[in-house]
Amino acid sequence: MKLSRIIEYNPWWDTGDVRKELCPPFERLLLGKVLSSLNRRNVTVIRGPRRTGKSTLMYQAIRNLLSNGVDSENILYFSFDDELGVIEDLLLEYRDSVLGRAFEDNKRLFIFLDEAQKCKNWAEQVKRYYDLYPNIKFVLSGSVSFELGMKTTESLAGRVIELVLFPMTFGEYLGLKGIKPPPFGDPVKHFIMAERRLRPHFKHFLKTGGFPELVNEKDINSIVDYVKSSIIRRVVYGDLIKLGSIGDPELMMALVRAISERPGILLNYENLKEDFRRDRRTISSYISLLEYSMVIRTLGNLRPSSFSSSRKHRKAYPVSSAMTFAFKGNDIDESDLGRVIEIAIMNEINARYYWRHRGKEVDFVLGKKGETAVEVKYGKGTKLHFEQYKKVFKLKNAFVISKDELGGARTGSVQYQKIPAWAFCAGARIEGLRLN
Repeated sequence: MKLSRIIEYNPWWDTGDVRKELCPPFERLLLGKVLSSLNRRNVTVIRGPRRTGKSTLMYQAIRNLLSNGVDSENILYFSFDDELGVIEDLLLEYRDSVLGRAFEDNKRLFIFLDEAQKCKNWAEQVKRYYDLYPNIKFVLSGSVSFELGMKTTESLAGRVIELVLFPMTFGEYLGLKGIKPPPFGDPVKHFIMAERRLRPHFKHFLKTGGFPELVNEKDINSIVDYVKSSIIRRVVYGDLIKLGSIGDPELMMALVRAISERPGILLNYENLKEDFRRDRRTISSYISLLEYSMVIRTLGNLRPSSFSSSRKHRKAYPVSSAMTFAFKGNDIDESDLGRVIEIAIMNEINARYYWRHRGKEVDFVLGKKGETAVEVKYGKGTKLHFEQYKKVFKLKNAFVISKDELGGARTGSVQYQKIPAWAFCAGARIEGLRLN
């Protein structure tokens, strides 16, 4: 690997600092966890959808190391997003041309590898250097779900700290716009006091879907173009085509559109087979690839027998609410808006399961034993199924994410709490939520 390319990615070797345009002052909530992980031996893995700010997190972590006195040459950054390369070749060139001595003869070294999953046998190479050189701290990022597609659990078992960077929360969106919300985790009443200042921005937050580069974009056509070209098409026609994973990108795009237009769609493969006139195995494979590439998220139907779920009866959501607006434009009615809110809530609580049985359903369930149930009800006249859910699981907490209601209520024997969606997404502390 050419030294000139490596130097280009590491300007602090010359200047002692990260360029300002690479390291904006606004900080995502996840940065604190990234910085904390730098003191630990484990490999830090930051994964998340495209354009959510993973590279920025890395640059901010590097600036923090430099400000704390770490020698600039002891920090290596390289991005494999558009670069072909082998991790070992990179490390050997760094050792020979920059450090000038064996790895073990250096103090603590910090190796940041962006889009590391694009390197062949990346996990095996990282494992080898991790095991050989305890003084090397690896920080990896990728726009894929590592545990689904790269067999990280086998190659790096017990060696990984995994951090997930979802699209921005409403609170982060406000902060990036320069609108200061109450501190994350403050009581909900503090957010209600600031409602006139904060709530008017909620619809635009949903349209832009938590992507930092869209925060100040008002033109819906520009938002649509960005989401389709920089995120969806970049994955389908770029990443997956290069990997040789798909033979029909148009089918993949059609699946993305179907899921984006109907967030929370039940993945009935028999119906999908008829709709798309393709065999079930191909459709199932493409759904898995979309989840692996973090374009969509799927939730399992929680079962009481083992507190787990199977691949059957999963629900699918786009990873960002902007994807629904990208395909539907401004043609969003009240029922659509409720499903769009579900996307934001799913990411906010990092939901993995829902519950459905004989037509009764709870949108999201949390906790090790399904003790928390969450419903998103943005319209009126909709039934709650907490009572039926309680017959199957030991329900301790129940919540309804509403349009503008706040306070306690009851359905049957279940007491639940109503929370305005905008306030919760802005960062209000709600006891019993944010379990994951």
